[in-house]
Amino acid sequence: MKTSGRASAGVTLAQSSQQSGGVGEDVRLCAGIVHQLPLGIVIWHLENLKDPRTFRLIFANRPAKKYLSVSDAVYGKTMADIVPELFDTQLPKVFQEVALAGEAKDLGEIRYGDDKARDGIFAGRVYPLPDHCVCLSFEDLTEQRKAERPGFNQAQLLDLVRDAIFVRDMDGRVTYWNQSAERMYGWTKQDMLGQSTFEVLKTDSPIPLEEVQNLLLRDGHWEGKLSHAKKDGTRITVASYWTLQRDETGRPVGWFQINEDVTEERRAEEARRESEEGFRLLVDGVKDYAIFRLDPRGQVVTWNPGASRIKGYLKEEIIGKHFSVFYPPEDIASGKPEEVLRTAAEKGRCEDEGWRVRKDGSRFWANAIITALRDEAGQLRGFAKVTGDITERRAVEKARQEAQALQQRTTEITLLSQLGTLLHACLTTEEAFKVFGQFASRLFTSESGALYILSPSRNVLESAAVWGDFPAGEQVFPPDDCWAIRSGRMHYVEELSSAILCPHLRGAAVAHVCVPMTAQGDTLGILHVHSNPVGPVGTKEVIRPLSASKRELATAVAEQVGLALANLKLRETLRVLSVRDPLTGLFNRRFMQESLERELRRAARSGRPLGGILLDVDHFKQFNDSYGHEAGDIVLRELGGFLQSQIRHEDVACRLGGEEFLLILPDTSLDVTRQRAEKLREAGKRVSIQYGGRPLGGITLSMGVVVFPVHGTTCDVILRSADEALYQAKLQGRDCVVVAKPAQEAA
Repeated sequence: MKTSGRASAGVTLAQSSQQSGGVGEDVRLCAGIVHQLPLGIVIWHLENLKDPRTFRLIFANRPAKKYLSVSDAVYGKTMADIVPELFDTQLPKVFQEVALAGEAKDLGEIRYGDDKARDGIFAGRVYPLPDHCVCLSFEDLTEQRKAERPGFNQAQLLDLVRDAIFVRDMDGRVTYWNQSAERMYGWTKQDMLGQSTFEVLKTDSPIPLEEVQNLLLRDGHWEGKLSHAKKDGTRITVASYWTLQRDETGRPVGWFQINEDVTEERRAEEARRESEEGFRLLVDGVKDYAIFRLDPRGQVVTWNPGASRIKGYLKEEIIGKHFSVFYPPEDIASGKPEEVLRTAAEKGRCEDEGWRVRKDGSRFWANAIITALRDEAGQLRGFAKVTGDITERRAVEKARQEAQALQQRTTEITLLSQLGTLLHACLTTEEAFKVFGQFASRLFTSESGALYILSPSRNVLESAAVWGDFPAGEQVFPPDDCWAIRSGRMHYVEELSSAILCPHLRGAAVAHVCVPMTAQGDTLGILHVHSNPVGPVGTKEVIRPLSASKRELATAVAEQVGLALANLKLRETLRVLSVRDPLTGLFNRRFMQESLERELRRAARSGRPLGGILLDVDHFKQFNDSYGHEAGDIVLRELGGFLQSQIRHEDVACRLGGEEFLLILPDTSLDVTRQRAEKLREAGKRVSIQYGGRPLGGITLSMGVVVFPVHGTTCDVILRSADEALYQAKLQGRDCVVVAKPAQEAA
């Protein structure tokens, strides 16, 4: 007949599906059970379904080894290799039929003869097992004379075992419950069939039962300690071994579970650990820290005097309670107690600071360290928790930090005031940039950055001052590459995943702030500040953010620098208006007077010559009469640009008025001055002047040359001599150079 599911479940412990680790693994699990039986149990595996010669031995219990006179060394060998006398009988074919049909068969009586018994009798039966295996059970009837006694079925075999054994389907419902399970838990087979052991036994596991089932499905087996409730309400601890069962298609259909009662063993182990006097004295001797142990669920197991002093609970009041009673309601609501246990379990350790609640409801600021405790097998056994009351230390530290922040703020204000004073005293923007660079490294000691100035064409930003050890980003970039310029307000980025990173940083892994510098509604540039990398360049370290105080300081500095630059710009504009001719861009008569007097004094002190060229545009009135005053202005503007391009850096080109110009040439002799005048005259003829899309024609220049001290030692005498020489050039037909007469001769 076909074997029932309940009977076959017990025997299938002696085999294993390929999905759960191989046949041999579960045979070893079965060995502890079937080795106790008085029956011979032999399991064969048919490798080739069409060839009974491929039956190989995969398991034999002790009685079978004794009857067959074999050892473990024959595992894996074929039936023909082990018992050749049986291979010539019908037994291999019968085994093949059982493996293929899935129906058990009685072998009846098998007679044998050896040196010990001439007329030996075995009663045997063959059972089908999954994965094309068969189980042969046989009993020696020679001495017992029980020729009619049938072979034991699987349920009978499992009832002989001392451990609780039951089988469950994939829904957790019991389909088999042996007699040892009845004795261990107090529930009969009729009570448990169809019931969920999780619910009836109130199973408590150190890890979630869902995770246990997931491990079972993944590995094919699981073992661990569980807590169960007996029928009378007492709880026991069992060492549980689970094996996944599959059908012929490989689909999981349930699992086989063996439970060994280890309650007394565990109690003895815990008692032994808790009796370690040295450790108890060590923990109890600590009065400044709360040191206690939690079970895996977070319930208090031990309690030292330091914990009583800090938290206010006596040992008998707190043992067995969940440690979440130490947390304020807002932390309990957010799940913080469970979170710290989960972190400690995953990482081995969790350190936390925060408010804790004493028994009387008062709060204190605590530093707590939770360490996961695991046994040699890696199973979580609980947690060790050390808590210190650092309320006073925190208050002192907070006061120190506030004092330090105040001192830092005072220093920053002082430096900012000094920076503003020096910036407003600067005469040029170059001086201002140099002053800013010196103060920036003192204001932003732990950061790097740069000051970018918008070009006069307003199409590019260029760094004018850089500080810090880690410059980042481009030194020259268009305004659109900075979000601060686009938005007209401070732009701060801390997370590199932000979609609004400034492109000019080119992916630098730093927190940064860009502050636009504006004054009187005009954008002058940006102040860029970024944090220095936490670790070496190229390493993946946490990014150090810029504090709110640093961002506020950057804003104040940007305002101070922007105002100073605007003042410099305005001052420069006023100065240019006061010394420059607005039409030609050359220096005006006022500046000429100051420059000539200065250069004359310098030449007198150094004893070196000073040259001068007074020049005039020939027939300039004709340009005005023929083309109008606008054309005349164009001639003067082009001539101003021409003269500016022909002089040295130390030379001074001035417009005295109308079409009359003066060139002051320091450290230039008379011959050199005359030669330069001639070159200017010739080059002036090649100046191309356009008006209204058509050329106005060439210009010619008349020039008078003077040199200090030959033609005078004072400003008035020098100018008068130059004017007389120019007049002579006009009289000689224009377009020529005339050197003035020496001062005594002219007189």
